[in-house]
Amino acid sequence: MSTHETIDWTGQVLEVRIEGPAHGGEFVARHDGRVIFCRGGLTGERVEVRVDDDPGRGFCRGTVQTVIEASDGRVEPTCPAAAAGGGCCDWSHIAPATARDLAGRVLAEQAGRIGRFEPPHGTVAVDVPAGDDTRSGWRTVARWFTDDDARPGVRRLRSREIVSQPCSQPDPRVLDAVLGAGVGRRREVLGVLGDDGTVHVAHRAADTDVRRGRGRASGRAAATRARARTAAGRRWELALGGPMVERRVGSRRWLVPVDAFWQAHRSAASHYSDLVGAAVADAPGVSTDPVVWDLYGGAGVFGAAARDAFAGAHITVVESAQGSLTAATETLGADAGIHTVRSRVETFLESGPTGTTQSTEDGARPVSGAADIVILDPPRGGAGIPVMQVLASATRSRIIHVGCDPASLARDVGVLVSAGWQLRDLRGVAAFPGTHHVEGVAVLDAPGRT
Repeated sequence: MSTHETIDWTGQVLEVRIEGPAHGGEFVARHDGRVIFCRGGLTGERVEVRVDDDPGRGFCRGTVQTVIEASDGRVEPTCPAAAAGGGCCDWSHIAPATARDLAGRVLAEQAGRIGRFEPPHGTVAVDVPAGDDTRSGWRTVARWFTDDDARPGVRRLRSREIVSQPCSQPDPRVLDAVLGAGVGRRREVLGVLGDDGTVHVAHRAADTDVRRGRGRASGRAAATRARARTAAGRRWELALGGPMVERRVGSRRWLVPVDAFWQAHRSAASHYSDLVGAAVADAPGVSTDPVVWDLYGGAGVFGAAARDAFAGAHITVVESAQGSLTAATETLGADAGIHTVRSRVETFLESGPTGTTQSTEDGARPVSGAADIVILDPPRGGAGIPVMQVLASATRSRIIHVGCDPASLARDVGVLVSAGWQLRDLRGVAAFPGTHHVEGVAVLDAPGRT
């Protein structure tokens, strides 16, 4: 193929064989030497795919139109919104066990390609959150957008257009409340189901910034920057329920702002808490009063899990969002061994650990510039190479990384592995059933620890 040849397959329908999953939810196929990223396919299938987007390079994107030879893992799609083109449940046509296997393959592939390391067991198992294997109605936090007729819906894939057919993810109580709230046209709507059964509905002006970056990665980055620029000027207005949402993990109760981060899956917070607590308790070579940093700590759920693992632990929860940190302080502040800090993680690592103190029952204990155990749950972009490099030298025993995205998790963990850290465990969590999204939990031990 000449480098000067103009290629545009847009609108063509091509017959291809699906090879395997790609990071991002699409599946890879090839035709005439070019890669086609296919939406709606499944490994091993022979399909007809319509090319929707062709940038004229070595790849294009398309949607499966006809399945000629179906995989045993294909099931009847469960999401009306996705069937109508919504960008929500892109894997609702895949049986849950098959989807988890594919998600594990993506985690392992990203580990090798980006992180330059191999999973400890070769493959990566993907857990069902706390054994809760429901395919629909699992989401307790969801967002919608209202169209010109004030009907709530999800956005069409790679578009601002609203699809009004219902998504299968939200708990029906949340959707019913949103439908009855009457928030008006061109609004962004937030629905939250508290653990006490209360439904909260808030709304604000929809983001109308339609600027796009070039390419998928830059497009996501541009969208993130646009949301950050406009969020402060688009305050939430309550339509139903109060401003604080009740959350529970184990015997503890949190009150978090309606717009504060919390795990969307109804069983995910408890599942992650159990995983992190077990990894903290098993950390090698630590005393009965280890120093623990809970970075990107949110409301302090993992800090609480660390306290349950070590009654004498000295725990610092670091979070930049005031609402989440206030929830952490109000729930955990009575525990003298838990200290909350409002700070960006980068700032905390530069200046926060050294010279600060934590209150304990025996008085103030200095916090050194190092921790025995670090737990981090960064946003989708990950912690980043500089943060991981600092943690590699500032952590004495174990790092537990909860990652929202396979690629950023692989990059972050790869920094530790290249510094001599030993990857003890890597597993996935199917916290978003019916979608390609998979989260990962990596447990690593410092060089020389057994």
